Amino acid sequence: MMNIPKYADKYHFDDCVGKTIEECQVIIDTVVQSMPEMFNNQTTLHMSIRKMREQTDLSYYKVVLRTNTAGTEIYGIYDDGVVYYPWPWRVNGVDMEIGPWDCDEGGAMTPEDCCRKIQLDVSYPDDNGNYIACFVEEPVGGPHNPERDDRAIVVTDGKGTVVRAPVAH
Repeated sequence: MMNIPKYADKYHFDDCVGKTIEECQVIIDTVVQSMPEMFNNQTTLHMSIRKMREQTDLSYYKVVLRTNTAGTEIYGIYDDGVVYYPWPWRVNGVDMEIGPWDCDEGGAMTPEDCCRKIQLDVSYPDDNGNYIACFVEEPVGGPHNPERDDRAIVVTDGKGTVVRAPVAH
């Protein structure tokens, strides 16, 4: 399986980590204005803010299927085809660990096949009546998540604090 580059050729705004969104925008603008040639002669970048998923989110029951750039094969968050669910699955008041699932067994699986595998493994609802579901996530550069030269993707926690270095792409 091919490794997905972790955007090594893109600018990472490391100084934003731990800052508010507003403070991060100032940092981004300062860097962009000092090196406009690196940012397609922009003077600012739009911040595409993405909140990190938390167990209290309404979509907690979805497992994220990270794909290759084309969106056709499961690569997983470590590029090894393994899919993880980050929280316990509560059934009858008991927290159960579910996953991980190897979606590279016998060759890389499609998102549909991987999801089917996961849903067969966890075929019962949790205490809220939700069944495990899948959310397909393509990396930046895929057909449903194209690169843009006018943005920085910023990941925050529930309080609005930047938790990962924003990336210009």
